[in-house]
Amino acid sequence: MSYSIAVRALCEFTAKTGDLDLRFTPSPTALEGIAGHRTVASRRNDAYQSEVALEGAFGPLKVKGRADGYDPTQNCLEEVKTYRGDLSKQPANHRALHWAQAKIYGWLMCCRLQLEQINLALVYFDIVTEKETCLVEAFSADALRQFFEQQCGLFLAWAEQEMIHREARNRAAQQLGFPHAAFRPGQRYLAESVFKAVSTGRCLMAQAPTGIGKTLGTLFPMLKAMAPQQLDKVYFLTAKTPGRKLALDAAQVLFDHSETLPLRVLEMVARDKACEHPDKACHGESCPLAQGFYDRLPAAREAASQLRLLNQAALREVALQHAVCPYYLSQEMARWADVVVADYNYYFDFSALLFGLAQFNQWNVAVLVDESHNLVERGRQMYSATLDQATLGSVRKTAPEALKKSLQRVNREWNALHNDQLAPYQAYDKAPEKLLQALSSCTASIGDYLNDHPQGLDSGLQNFYFEMLQFGRVAELFDAHYL
Repeated sequence: MSYSIAVRALCEFTAKTGDLDLRFTPSPTALEGIAGHRTVASRRNDAYQSEVALEGAFGPLKVKGRADGYDPTQNCLEEVKTYRGDLSKQPANHRALHWAQAKIYGWLMCCRLQLEQINLALVYFDIVTEKETCLVEAFSADALRQFFEQQCGLFLAWAEQEMIHREARNRAAQQLGFPHAAFRPGQRYLAESVFKAVSTGRCLMAQAPTGIGKTLGTLFPMLKAMAPQQLDKVYFLTAKTPGRKLALDAAQVLFDHSETLPLRVLEMVARDKACEHPDKACHGESCPLAQGFYDRLPAAREAASQLRLLNQAALREVALQHAVCPYYLSQEMARWADVVVADYNYYFDFSALLFGLAQFNQWNVAVLVDESHNLVERGRQMYSATLDQATLGSVRKTAPEALKKSLQRVNREWNALHNDQLAPYQAYDKAPEKLLQALSSCTASIGDYLNDHPQGLDSGLQNFYFEMLQFGRVAELFDAHYL
């Protein structure tokens, strides 16, 4: 057997240490990051190679990824990171993680080109000023090989455990019998339809009457399809908390029927419902569960991986036993669970964790959407944004002095829009560029302020800050598909 892992995923597993620290935020959006990488590449010479695909092996591990760039004239491999804010405020463990990624890519490049040494560069690109900060170091191939083998060695025991778990899971799922003596009327047809749909890679929309047992009638065939369709994960997405409970209850029925079923079922809940210290900020100087989070995470992850049903209560118990944050432990376990039960937004929203993990790790996933008629309105909410100028006026009055100038600029650009508008209501073909620039600058200023003042903002300004961020994300995607 072999286990494939991306360079970034390997480093996030082995090289993250110290505190959980969310102060160097918000990070650039995906589109801003892509644009930043392109700008950096456009400044290099003609021999510069972008997006260099690399891979290597260590025992059963296959490590692969794309290095951001390589300049053969200077024998320099670059790892490009986009950011906004004050780079000096970047936590040290973030920088260490970036160097770890660069070193892994460096060794893989040395293998490909048979190099004895290579220059590695961390290139930090400020998306606001478009300024580059380059940190360059020379490394011997032997030192990079040792680092590569050390990181792979740290992951290898877990990888072997996961390969054994997956093989046992697939074997047990194929042998799994329906947990009741007989199907309910219509339930077998539903289950067969789901199995056929996932087996042929098609979408299925099913309408079933109350009482047919649709939760178990859809989850059971998905599990039966895991091995033949080589599924990595099954996502069970719901609109409301009662839907999550039904999915977890169905999983418990399967566990009661098969006491040795090696399946990990994870429940994900919102941060405000999982947070143990809502009065504290997410960094080590404020929250005790964030302090040393990554140092205690391996033991917590190991303990959580031994449980089959990781509902909110079970996950909280493990987290508090190891003094880590329950919410961020659940985000870690989303990587290692077989079935994830979560709200729609974990897969369909802008910064959807489950969708992002599936794309990044190239997982083969099957998605069950419970009560999918709710997805229409929820989708509109996720991909719409509204700003109210009256709210802006009120938060400007109470905003910290350091933020008043950037908020005033937003208001000024907003007022300028009124000059060109004659009707009380008017629809435009595109979003207003100058207002968007002012909003981007304002959110960057607030992000810098929060880095320096981790106690946070008053609720009014904080909510408006989140609304500005959402407005900016929607504006990035706004195109002919929007109404």
